[in-house]
Amino acid sequence: MVRRSMNRNELHDQNLSLVLQQIFNNHPTSRIAISHQLNLNKSTISSLYNTLMAAGYLTELGLGEASTAGGRKPTLVEINRNYGFTLTFDLGYRHLHALATFLDGHVWKYDRIETKGQSIHDMIAQINQYITQMSREDQTSHGLLGICFSIHGIVFDNQVQTSPFIDMGDVDLEQVFTTAYQVPVVLENEANLAAVYERDFNGARDLNSTVTVSIHRGIGAGIILRRDLFRGEHGDAGEIGQTVVSIAMDGAGNAHPVHAEDISSEDAIIQQIEEKKGLATLDRDGLVQLYREHDVDTVVVLRQFTTAIGGLIYNLMRSLDPDAFFLNSPLVEEIPDLLTQIREVYQALAQNDLPIDVTQNARLATVLGGCSVITHRVLNLTHYELNFERPSAETAE
Repeated sequence: MVRRSMNRNELHDQNLSLVLQQIFNNHPTSRIAISHQLNLNKSTISSLYNTLMAAGYLTELGLGEASTAGGRKPTLVEINRNYGFTLTFDLGYRHLHALATFLDGHVWKYDRIETKGQSIHDMIAQINQYITQMSREDQTSHGLLGICFSIHGIVFDNQVQTSPFIDMGDVDLEQVFTTAYQVPVVLENEANLAAVYERDFNGARDLNSTVTVSIHRGIGAGIILRRDLFRGEHGDAGEIGQTVVSIAMDGAGNAHPVHAEDISSEDAIIQQIEEKKGLATLDRDGLVQLYREHDVDTVVVLRQFTTAIGGLIYNLMRSLDPDAFFLNSPLVEEIPDLLTQIREVYQALAQNDLPIDVTQNARLATVLGGCSVITHRVLNLTHYELNFERPSAETAE
């Protein structure tokens, strides 16, 4: 008797989640449409609908069009964006990227905050100030619902295992922000979030398995296998920047491994061009300008870069056999010629035309991926697919 009650409760919770998923993915929709989509009777749908409405998750929009068979016009409904908001912070080496989104996934506000040279404690202070500011501006009914952190390093069991660009010290971000705000706090690797962005917002909606190669200060890969994020047994999956691409010998005859990100990350490229040109403060904008001026040294270094990335993608294809690759690289986004060269290198090696595309609006990719992850968590829909609308490029300005 107890077991039967548990099964009934579990079925109710599952159906409740399915109805919420349908409303999130098909806005606006109606009870009759949900009934048809889920093949559940109208009375069951109405009961579940009323539960979600009473909780404040839904908002009604008015009457829609009657069906061709006639009858009453259906009441249209969508997720109540004014229920609350979530925050995602990308802890970059030079900037803190902050994104506030409503419960329905629509962007409220994006900001980029200078943090170069700051300690993790300084960054936490900045984040707390930002949360205070957003809370003052907030007009939703439930306020802050959850926080996601994008980490440029290895994350396992919601804890930072390695952080090569920011010294995390003994800071436990989950504990600090859960204690301060009493909301769910999720930590995830930056490349993984870029892969989630492609799956839920962008070019991989209809693909089964994809790899998103993230090229910034380091190189990482976010891996989606059979629609699920693959992290490996200890969170190390996708750490392709640490793969050994060659062996260098020092003056004493000792062998030293050369890693992919030592020569092919954006920082490594900039350093190589600085050395060739005798520059000291080159940034991405300056690099792009040199390329557009057909500077020979820059063209050579970037050709070496595209050859290396094309080879890296080939190796990943042989290991993972995905449907497509995406490049989350602001540099490649600004210089489309690089994508063409990378495709050419890959095609020469693989003798096939597996899709390789650049992530559009790369600046927002990781924080939008974070929006998806924390929204899934807040709605208790972690294992359900949710489709989000990609914001316009102007949002990142």
